[in-house]
Amino acid sequence: MRVNLLLLAGIVLLAGMTAAGAELQLRAKCQPQRAIVTLGDVAEICAVDPQDAQALAAIELFPTPAPGQQRIARVPELQDLLSMRRVNLLAHRFSGSSQTVVLGPGESGPRADQRPVSSSMLRRAERLVQEAVERFLREHAPAGQAWSVRVSLTDSQARKIPADGRGISVRGGRAPWTGTQRLELVVDSPTEPAEVPIEVEIAALAPVVVAVASLPRGAIVRAADVQLQPASPENAREQAMHSLEEVVGRELAQAVAAGTVVQPSQVRAPIVVRRNDVITVTARSAGVRVRTIARARQDGGLDDLIAVESLPSRKVYTARVSGPGEAEVYARPIQAPSAAARDPVAAPAGTLAHGQERNRK
Repeated sequence: MRVNLLLLAGIVLLAGMTAAGAELQLRAKCQPQRAIVTLGDVAEICAVDPQDAQALAAIELFPTPAPGQQRIARVPELQDLLSMRRVNLLAHRFSGSSQTVVLGPGESGPRADQRPVSSSMLRRAERLVQEAVERFLREHAPAGQAWSVRVSLTDSQARKIPADGRGISVRGGRAPWTGTQRLELVVDSPTEPAEVPIEVEIAALAPVVVAVASLPRGAIVRAADVQLQPASPENAREQAMHSLEEVVGRELAQAVAAGTVVQPSQVRAPIVVRRNDVITVTARSAGVRVRTIARARQDGGLDDLIAVESLPSRKVYTARVSGPGEAEVYARPIQAPSAAARDPVAAPAGTLAHGQERNRK
């Protein structure tokens, strides 16, 4: 009889609440230790008047599940229960989770939250979250843009990600969507719904140069042979070229298959000097220019550094390819007269003088 009177008093009190009402922030999970689940167990009550919040929290809803069991209570069900108890629903607002998992008393809930997370489970959870974020970006970010998403989850966050990846959605973030983004994962699971705040690193990927057709080694790349395509998370991990100007007119150092990303190591300047070619080497220094002949020891394209061998002295030195059959070296002039007797190209840098030009003439 006394319990009924208290319940009636609570109903009368709630019916007289002002229109300002309270906010009922539904928890994703709770584990009451009493026999009856109350509104305060499943939701956090935010009200202006502390007495109103206390009265709402004390409303009894349904029996607590048996130990090891659970019950899922969704917002519509809770609204029906409160309406049956004559609570003015127009005066209050539900927020937070769309449903709450009510666990029976005991340690079954905490043990689940403390189970160890293996490295494979953590990697799988991070991959599933990465895929969810990429889907979110495709829907909300500029069309056609590719993204690199880096996810790092804690063990606690990884436990809340379903193994099959179903029911994961993403919200939050802000344009331009790059850098550190604070997002919220919403896990719509019938057994363990959750809202998981996370931070991810997002970078916009530049388009990559892709071969339109298969190209053989030694071919000079033409504008019709390649095109720019949006990057993908797969080819973003490759070394890639990001503009056609970097590729067109270059020679392929190795064959490239159709549809593959052109990498910097696969192209080079066109070969204009071949190994064992006899070439003209020009030495320049402070107004002095001396020419001699040498044998190339390497293939080289324009501006490549190659090893050459001086024909007069058989000494090997390095020259920069300046054109077909031509290369250049630069030296610092010195004042020592004896330097004129040295080979002008094979000698170390700094041995050229005006007398050398006269001797060559």
